[in-house]
Order: sequence, then structure tokens, then C-alpha cells
Amino acid sequence: MQLTQRVSRHLSQQQVLLQEAQLKTEKTVALLDRQVAEVQDTISRFKISVREQLNIMRSYLDVMEKSLAQEADKAEHSATAALVGERKTMAHYLEQLRQMEGVLKDVEEQEQTEFLRVGSSNMAHCLLKLARTNVCLAIPSSLSFLSFCNLPYVPVLENLTFDPESAQQNLVIFADGKSVECSEHKQAVSDEPTRFDKANCLVSKESFTEGEHYWEVMVEDKPRWSLGLISETANRKGKLRVSPSNGFWIVGFKEGKVYMAHAEQNEPRVLCVDGQPKKIGIYLRFSNGVVSFFDSDDKDNVKLMCTFNDRFFGRLYPFFDVCWHDWGKNAQPLKIFAPQS
Repeated sequence: MQLTQRVSRHLSQQQVLLQEAQLKTEKTVALLDRQVAEVQDTISRFKISVREQLNIMRSYLDVMEKSLAQEADKAEHSATAALVGERKTMAHYLEQLRQMEGVLKDVEEQEQTEFLRVGSSNMAHCLLKLARTNVCLAIPSSLSFLSFCNLPYVPVLENLTFDPESAQQNLVIFADGKSVECSEHKQAVSDEPTRFDKANCLVSKESFTEGEHYWEVMVEDKPRWSLGLISETANRKGKLRVSPSNGFWIVGFKEGKVYMAHAEQNEPRVLCVDGQPKKIGIYLRFSNGVVSFFDSDDKDNVKLMCTFNDRFFGRLYPFFDVCWHDWGKNAQPLKIFAPQS
């Protein structure tokens, strides 16, 4: 009897242990099922993302192919027209040479002095015209393969936000952290070492030490602004000495019409820009020392404005100069263009 009870208790204990082990196993299987589902979902989303990016690249290449074909057709038409015009000119002078040959035959029997007076004058006139004739093949300057080659494929748009610890006192950052304007009133802020104290400038919270990066800024109808990159060691106090040697790679706009690149010259270099872009794209390739600025109004026809080539060391920050509000004339905000989620 006692033996039977002991066996019964033992079997009950084993049953409990088996049930616990079964429950743990079922939980582990469920966890593995969830992990498998997560992996499958991640791979599925990755495939979709790759497909979307490849579709973007195909669209971009199609646009480039059509644009290059159009420019090549224009160049062919222009060059052909130029050559046809030059051929007509050469044909005209060939006719004059034939006429001159006739003149020579006419004066063969004349006295030498009469020949020198009439024949040599006609020949000199024709030869002078020939000497002034130049064959010129006109290829349109718009056919610039270099510009297309310099245009990088940058599908990933950086999601930047303004750094309030760097903003000059008159700058007001909107709640979303992506818009900033210059106010008439100074804000109550601490005197941080990273804060601009005179110029109406600020940087983003994000910074870069390597890789490729691209961001866009809405300038819209703002008549004065500057954008670009600054190094971590660049001076932010007092009047800014804006040049690459001082850690600034900047393009600016002033008077509602003049675009300029702040190179090493005493005066900024004026840029030739078609129209007035409302959205500026900035591309950084750290390893190659490239900072490029683009008119990004049309995503299918991004136009290069300017490129800096330098050697970068340390940390770089996207830079924004809102400029003085000019009593309302330049009160429009700068806006970081946010990537679509």
C-alpha cells in the first residue's frame, strides 16, 4: 500500500515536471515562431525597399538618358548648321577664286603695268577675304557631361533638426525643430561655447565624420541666406571669417538676386544660377573632400550650382545663416526639408 502511494506521488511529480517542461517548450516554440515571422517581415521590407530604390535609380537613369539625348540632338543641329554655313562661305570664296582665275586670263595679253594695276588689286582683295575666314564648329556649352557626372545619386535624405544650443539670441526655432526665423527680440539663452553670439546662425544637432550625406533646405522667397558646412573647430564668436581655410564651406544669396560661393578670395565668387531656386540640396562626400550645392526644386532635374573640393578632418556640422530680419524684409524662415516617412 505504501509502495503504491509512493509510486503514485512520484508519478504525479513527474507529470507536473512534464507539464512544466511542455509549457516552457511551447513558449520557446512560440518565441521562435515570432522571431521567424519578424525575420521574414524584415526581409520582406528590405526587398521592398531595395525594389523601390532600384526603381528610383531606373527613373533617374531614364531622365538622364533623355536629357543627354536632347542635348546631343541640339549639339548635332547646331554643329551641322555651323558647318553648312561655313560650307556656303567656302563655296562663295571658291567662286571668287574662279572669277580671279578668269581675271588672270583676261589680263594675260595686257601690258605688265596694266596687269599690276587691275589684276593684282583683284587678287589681293580676294586673298584678304580668304585670310579672314575661319571655320568654327559651335558646340553648345549646355552639353556638359561633367555636370551630369558630378551629380551624385543620393537617395537617402538626412533627417536633420536645428540645435538650439548653437542658435544666436535673435533666432527662434519652431516646435518641430526644422524651421527657424530671425526675431526682433533677443531670446533668454545661456552663453554656450557652441553658440553664435553675433551672426544670426546655427547648426544642426547632427554632425558627420565620415560617409556620404545629403540634405535639403527650403529657402523659398527669402532674399538673404547662407548654407553649407562648418568644422567643429570653426570660430562661432564675433564676426565670422567665412572661407574654407577657416572651416566654412558656404554658398550664400543676397539682395534677392546674387548667388555667391565663399572661397579663399577677398570677395565671394559670384555664381551663375538659372532662376531663383526655392529648395537647395547639399551633398557631402567626406572621404573625397566634396561639398556640392544643388538647385533641387525639380527632383528629376537637379542642377549643380557649386562644388568645393577640400580635405576634411574632424567633425562637420550642417550650417545655416538665417541673416538679419531687416525689419521684416528678410523675416522668412529657413526650413529643413524633412524626408517622407
